[in-house]
Amino acid sequence: MSEDSGASKHSGHHTNWFGVGRAVGGAILFGLPLMMTMEMWSIGLHIEPLRLLSLLLISLPVLVCVARLIGFKNSRGLLDDVIDVFVAYIFAFIVSFLALFQFNILTWGADIEINFKIVLLQTIPASFGALLGRSELGSSDDNTNERSGIDRLAVLAIGAVYFSLNIAPTEEIQLIAFQMTPWHLLALFCTTILIMHSFSASESFREHSKKLTIEDQISSLFYTGTATVVALGASLLMLWIFGRTDGLALSQIISNTVVLFFPAGIGATAARLIL
Repeated sequence: MSEDSGASKHSGHHTNWFGVGRAVGGAILFGLPLMMTMEMWSIGLHIEPLRLLSLLLISLPVLVCVARLIGFKNSRGLLDDVIDVFVAYIFAFIVSFLALFQFNILTWGADIEINFKIVLLQTIPASFGALLGRSELGSSDDNTNERSGIDRLAVLAIGAVYFSLNIAPTEEIQLIAFQMTPWHLLALFCTTILIMHSFSASESFREHSKKLTIEDQISSLFYTGTATVVALGASLLMLWIFGRTDGLALSQIISNTVVLFFPAGIGATAARLIL
């Protein structure tokens, strides 16, 4: 074996270990807030299998999109992206298990199925961190100017799902919605739209590096509208998965959705600046 090939192999090992480190670091960084949230422990105890399965099925394509954009490596195709996602699931599951075990949330005497559901529920947000670790803790070579419409839609979904996933389990959403009048809700909804559009417009300006044309402004408005639909859908879906719509009247469900739409909408449009 030549000296150059040996050095290349040694460098490859270092790259792989750096990838593992970023994955573990990202899982801890992004997953720890929910690992230390009491509502997540409680929901994990009694969440219905259908809702947990729905969360997994929703997260899978979103995480594949994350892997496509900023996975552990420059993916060669869909199979590489799927492999990246399952690797992220494995790292996130291990990190979640170790953290919850040390917090004494998981006990040897508890039912195995309950422990598994608690860990699996924590694994999903932590897996976002494992994949996003390349962008936040490492670097990404993607050029946003070359992204297709599907990629841009994927970025919206990533931001909306991740932010709503982190906040929907908490009881504060219902408390805030209960305290707000219809006028407060309308003001919050309008404020969210304005903030989202400011993100969209600033990103459009950054991409074009010049004064925005009428076409650019229309495109920015369309992007904001699309982000609104995605964020509202993600908000309602996460509220249902975590049981925050059970037994509520339609007006209460709308109120909760508008409150969660605030972080979900901002997350959707802000993700475009990060990813």
